[in-house]
Amino acid sequence: MSISGVLWRFLGAYVALLIVVTVAFQLLGVTSNSGVNVGILIGAVLWPCMAFGTKNKRYFTAPEKKKVVWGMIGINLALQLLVGGGAMAAQGKLSAGALAIALLLVGVLHSLAIAYFVRLGGKLLEKQLQKEAAAAD
Repeated sequence: MSISGVLWRFLGAYVALLIVVTVAFQLLGVTSNSGVNVGILIGAVLWPCMAFGTKNKRYFTAPEKKKVVWGMIGINLALQLLVGGGAMAAQGKLSAGALAIALLLVGVLHSLAIAYFVRLGGKLLEKQLQKEAAAAD
């Protein structure tokens, strides 16, 4: 699997999970919160990272990890801008200043989460590969 494959999987997983959870919550009459959104982000980060490691039998090199983290941050910020701007516009409250502040706050928090969970994915993969190697012996 390539780095672009990881980023495409992240985008697909993130968008799909956001849509499915939003629809499910609306059908159930439950309101979403930032914890749910961060959970979605974590799942969308870990799945393609672990898939890369499983398919390639290794985790990212340092330059690859940097590309993955920055690529995921870029995708996340673009989605936040699209969703946040769309929500504000739908309410008739589109303000460039408010959108920039919200994007900055969410962007920093999500960026830290992305960087952490990409690193964590490597540790989880290492443990998984060790278990598989031990089971094969």
